[in-house]
Amino acid sequence: MARHRWVPLAPTTQHMSLLSLLLSHGFISSVSYGSTNTSAASPPDPTSYAAARASDKRVWAELKYRHDRPVLNKMRLVSSPSRRIFMDKDEIRRFVRGSRVKFVPGLGLGEVALVKSNEGWVDGREAVRRGLGGEVIARVG
Repeated sequence: MARHRWVPLAPTTQHMSLLSLLLSHGFISSVSYGSTNTSAASPPDPTSYAAARASDKRVWAELKYRHDRPVLNKMRLVSSPSRRIFMDKDEIRRFVRGSRVKFVPGLGLGEVALVKSNEGWVDGREAVRRGLGGEVIARVG
């Protein structure tokens, strides 16, 4: 909403997995290493990542815009710490096809579900393809 080009994130395994899913689905343009010394207007400098302290290291995601509107419009949590939503493979299949499952509305056109399974982070359609169940963390549209 603030029209930033680059957004910094801590370089955790969870963030890297989510960024790789968003990158593969075309919601962000690129992912780069940098430090907190980089501004959000300029591209990050990967050489600053190696020289930075551990607390200053960041992973920078370049947001994608089309016709002056952000491609990543909304990202909403499905599971929360107080209400975790676990689905088996059949429930994920129905959820991805658009049916309501466990009081959660199904996915709409252009939406992607982010699922945390035993085999790592996958999107909803990949979980259906591989026959995986897991915790549905978020929906991206």
